[in-house]
Amino acid sequence: MLNIPSSVDDPSYRYKMPRIISKKEGRGNGSKTGIMNMGDVARAVKRDPVYLTKFFGYELGAQSAYTNKENEGERVVINGHHDTQVFQTLVDKFIEKYVLCAGCNLPEIDMVVKKGFVVATCKACGWNGQLDNRHKLATYILKNPPGTGIGFDEDKPKKTKEDRQKDRAEKAKKKKDDDDEAETASYQSEEEKEKKEKKEKKEKKSKKEKDEDGEKKEKKEKKEKKDKKEKKREKEGSDDDGEVKEKKSKKEKKDKKEKKEKKEKKAKEASDSDDDKDSVASKDSDEEVELQYNDEIMKGVVNDLTEFVRAQGAKLRVEKLFEEVRAQQVTKVFDHKLRMFVVVSALFPEASLNADGIKKNVKYLKEFISNAKMKFPDWIWGFEAYLAVHTAAVKAWAMSLKALYDEDLAEEKHILSYYNDDNENPGFEASKKAVGPFLKWLETTDDSDEDDSDDDDSDSD
Repeated sequence: MLNIPSSVDDPSYRYKMPRIISKKEGRGNGSKTGIMNMGDVARAVKRDPVYLTKFFGYELGAQSAYTNKENEGERVVINGHHDTQVFQTLVDKFIEKYVLCAGCNLPEIDMVVKKGFVVATCKACGWNGQLDNRHKLATYILKNPPGTGIGFDEDKPKKTKEDRQKDRAEKAKKKKDDDDEAETASYQSEEEKEKKEKKEKKEKKSKKEKDEDGEKKEKKEKKEKKDKKEKKREKEGSDDDGEVKEKKSKKEKKDKKEKKEKKEKKAKEASDSDDDKDSVASKDSDEEVELQYNDEIMKGVVNDLTEFVRAQGAKLRVEKLFEEVRAQQVTKVFDHKLRMFVVVSALFPEASLNADGIKKNVKYLKEFISNAKMKFPDWIWGFEAYLAVHTAAVKAWAMSLKALYDEDLAEEKHILSYYNDDNENPGFEASKKAVGPFLKWLETTDDSDEDDSDDDDSDSD
């Protein structure tokens, strides 16, 4: 028996699985490899044997087939000759992607299909998140979701010959009873049918007459109310007519103004729409978005992602972080500016933002900025919202912004243009005050560059 996965060296490890047993068959174009104990291995890792079979086929680029016939038992065939160690390595790879928890690395996750993604929840540590949805196997799992949470259906006890005969007898009896009932119904007398039809007609006629009487009464009441209103208006005189006209005129003007504003707003939204196909529908920057950086929902998202980054540690990949953040964005529905705040908060927990951290995590920041094609005022909003929450990080903000500048994430002209204007962004005032010396340095550098260029021109003359 091997540990799950086999890379674990602990001899007292409780999670075990049998070794793969394979056999090469045939020659030439008819060569194939049979796996004798695929069912036992799949049950040990608590996954459907078909998933493992398909995974082998995708990884080896070969046709694969799984059968479970009554006389033959479970059988897996992979085209081509392959060594047993190759299959054992693929089992470990499958376990890493679809069996082990990303949080505690134990094979204790329940795998399910939810909202078009293969996701899982760990029964040991409580972790929940997406599994590998980029692999070809994920497409097969989405089309053929697991029958139970753990990824395979428990074996049902096989019926004996007597049980099958009993089932057939019960079905035959039920069919006979249904036929007898239908035959009895067909012999219903014409007289009973006629009585039933007459009764139904009488009820319909009575209901129709009631509806007509009620409709006439309602029309009469409406007419009387209308007549009373007209008499009242005539009685009030010409002074009221002028007031009514004035109110009507004001209402028309108001309606025209609202229509004009809606039209302008719609045109602005159309011009500012994002080209990114996966982007979340954003609102105008002056309007309030559905969620704010200090909402309880956003705090929960930040906590989840911070824990995810901590659990991944040095293994954290750009695409893995993007998938996790994207899943939160789709389910909680927030825009790209809030997404930037979430990413910064997860990468720099507890006011740990500094220049060294920027250089260390620059690849993650670049991915989220470039993917959404964000402009400087939009993505810097996420950093300033972070400063509004973690005020202790303001001290290191000037050097952090310089690190963003050195890493080519922010350009000089964009920084100066942004901070020369007044903004109502959260944390803007504190941010502007903290980076004052850095802004002066940028302006001085810019002036000195111009002076140098002028000197060069004069020398050339």
